[in-house]
Amino acid sequence: MNMSFLKRHLPVLRTFTIILALLFTVGGALAAFERDADAIRLDSSGWRWAPATSWDESPPMNGWRPYTAPVEVAQKMYWLRVPLPAGQWKDPALFILHAGDNRAFASGIIIYEDMPARKGVRVNSGFYWHMFRLPLQLPDHVDLLMRNGELSTQNPSIELGEKASFVNRSLHKDLDNIILGGLLIFSCLVSIGFYVSHREKLYLYFALLAFAGGYASFVGNQLIKFLWSSPWISFLQETSMPWATFAVVGALEQVFPGINGRALKTLRRIVLWFSVLATAGAFVSVYFYTFWTSYLYLPIFLSMFVISYWTIWKAYRTRRDLESIWVMAGFTSLVAIAFVHVIRYWLPPNLYEWWPGLRDYLVSLPEDLIYLGLFAFVICLIRIIIYRYTAMNRQLTELNRSLEQLVASRIEEIRASNSELEIANERLAASQKESAEAMAESMMLEERHRITGAIHDTVGHTLSAAIIQLEAARRLLPLDRPQAEEKLEASQNLARQGLEDIRHSVRLLRDDLGHFDLPGAIGALIRDAEQRSGCRVDCRIGPLPLTLSALQKRVLFQALQEGLALGLKHGSSKRFEFELEAESGAIRFLLIGDGKTLPEHELGLGLKAVTERVSRLGGELRLQSSSGGAVLFLSMPA
Repeated sequence: MNMSFLKRHLPVLRTFTIILALLFTVGGALAAFERDADAIRLDSSGWRWAPATSWDESPPMNGWRPYTAPVEVAQKMYWLRVPLPAGQWKDPALFILHAGDNRAFASGIIIYEDMPARKGVRVNSGFYWHMFRLPLQLPDHVDLLMRNGELSTQNPSIELGEKASFVNRSLHKDLDNIILGGLLIFSCLVSIGFYVSHREKLYLYFALLAFAGGYASFVGNQLIKFLWSSPWISFLQETSMPWATFAVVGALEQVFPGINGRALKTLRRIVLWFSVLATAGAFVSVYFYTFWTSYLYLPIFLSMFVISYWTIWKAYRTRRDLESIWVMAGFTSLVAIAFVHVIRYWLPPNLYEWWPGLRDYLVSLPEDLIYLGLFAFVICLIRIIIYRYTAMNRQLTELNRSLEQLVASRIEEIRASNSELEIANERLAASQKESAEAMAESMMLEERHRITGAIHDTVGHTLSAAIIQLEAARRLLPLDRPQAEEKLEASQNLARQGLEDIRHSVRLLRDDLGHFDLPGAIGALIRDAEQRSGCRVDCRIGPLPLTLSALQKRVLFQALQEGLALGLKHGSSKRFEFELEAESGAIRFLLIGDGKTLPEHELGLGLKAVTERVSRLGGELRLQSSSGGAVLFLSMPA
């Protein structure tokens, strides 16, 4: 049965043994580094005390009483006369612990004064001390006007020795606390960095736990006063335990989600409010603060111990993984040491009567034992974080490998799709070319029909008018020869005009059959318009893209043709300004006439047809008015 138990629980026992070995190794190394001061602890049996009424009074001449009831006078202002033993000292000094305000007299002269409580500063008399030099010629006694910290029940501890010896003792005794505090604060900063990058609450609770332990380790010693003399930092040391308890409960809730979730959540909220009130109470009332952290914390700690250990045990029994094993071992070590710490510092004094030797045994233990236990638990949490981080990296590596394979397959699919798209694009380009050629041919046929219709209408009308004039001249020839000659001359002019219209239309047809020279055709159109109507056209044609199709050239020519015809026949224009240029990948066409602008419903069918063709080519054509006259604007992609 015992072998079966050891076999089942070998991983957690092995881990627990490693943690204990680490604690004993670190504790032994730090203990070996400690060194006691070369000093004499003064025996309180020879002390005398007297009541004091004011901080400004001098030592009394009489009224001294045996120092037999220190608890009774600890919270009052009182005089304490301490005899000094004779001896040879190079730099004699008194070291007083467990005292708040203090003023020292030697031979009736003030040699030291430090009264933080009188200035309204809270003092933790367990860590706050006074050290001052004595005259080389030691007096037979010193008189101390003093008052312990509020609610303090500790006897003042007074030692006589060399000042350098006290400093050396504090350095060797408390340097381990400073080192542990530095390690815990460093762990806190690292965990904050992990929380910022991963946003996982476990890192935040771990950072709070490490900070609470690091802060308590930094300020819970006598060496801190050499570095920072403010009593506040050590006075707030008692708030570290509630905050550390809150962090432990929160960390367990994150490590073991789904196990005793409701109980852990309720406990976490209770401990959070307890910690907030304890911290606020430190600044409000020392009585509330002492009662809250000394007496009410014990049931909170016991509740945390029961619920947390219950949760860890359930997780360990159901999972038996690395996280549950390390948390079980680390939490067992921490709770065991914390339990000893709580009994040592928070157990009511009258309870020690049940076990007389318990108090002496607890006092003999190292004062920084709780910090070692907390450091061991932090190491366990670090092991869990490393385990999770390694598992996350492993998952990311697998995910990266699968993503690489997926990307490679997607690239092949994209390449295949690109090949298909290129083939389809080539087919589409060929189809578009065929469509453009068909559209151009359709528009050319349409233009031929328009021109032939114009020949029919214009030349037919001209020839009809010429026939009428010839018939009139034949009839007038015997009657009125001069008038008959006028009719003949008019018929001749009509025939010439018809011939010119025929030549113009044939020229247009000839241009459609071959290469269409747009600048040349525009120049011929402008010269013809100027000769026939007497108008003036200022023309400016910029460099045009070589990629212009015959269809685009024909549309631009027709737009100018219809614009000039509209301006001459209906707008009464005598002067035109024409611009044609390529700008930002588009063709810009601008024709400005000094005549009037016609309403849209009076535009000719020819200009409306050109507008439709421009729209089919992706452009636009607008006729609008300006201060200089009518403006015809055209824009289409080059």
